[in-house]
Amino acid sequence: MDFSFDIFQIYRQYCDITSKVVANVGQDYGVDVEFQKASILRESLSQLSKVVDSKVSTRVSILEEVYKLMSRLDLLADFSEFSRFYEFVFFICRENGQKNITVSRAVMAWRLVLPGRFRLLNRWCNFVEKNHRHNISEDTWRQVLAFSRSVHENLDGYDPEGAWPVLIDDFVEDMYRIMGSLGSANNLYCNCGDSEPQQCEDTLSGKWWKTGDSIVIMLT
Repeated sequence: MDFSFDIFQIYRQYCDITSKVVANVGQDYGVDVEFQKASILRESLSQLSKVVDSKVSTRVSILEEVYKLMSRLDLLADFSEFSRFYEFVFFICRENGQKNITVSRAVMAWRLVLPGRFRLLNRWCNFVEKNHRHNISEDTWRQVLAFSRSVHENLDGYDPEGAWPVLIDDFVEDMYRIMGSLGSANNLYCNCGDSEPQQCEDTLSGKWWKTGDSIVIMLT
């Protein structure tokens, strides 16, 4: 990691870019606003990504920097702030202009940022590691956050007609199979990163350490 790399500065630049594009683009009559926003945002973030690439030779240790950033932000009080932070995590985990991130990095990132927010976090991560061979797209990354907020551990809130990514649909199908074999949805307790059944709380507190290329998280 380059000593000049500052995750806080990069995050501020990311927030400035995303907020200014939303606020300022599309003032001219007749302009396709959404297309223009997407184009400008893509180009601006591409330039920022090049800055990151010039300072970071590999993204292996980037989640350590994400943890430092996460510990300094007030992510509990404002979901919109967490949502922006969550999208930033995907951005910062990409390498060399890639559009997607690897399964292993996505899982490590989910385990770092979603404890206390995703009731089925461990089951989800285990399923993805075992069954998914393709990289994780930005759309799938975003939809996982939406899924975590709208679907309970017994799968209440899941709409099979919804526009979920195939990976999420496959996960739900696997969960239904598990629930059927157990005989009751009540056997599925909140499993949002803890080793024991307990009530799910919206908290990001916890301890973590790094082992090899993996981040290990222990909630307190």
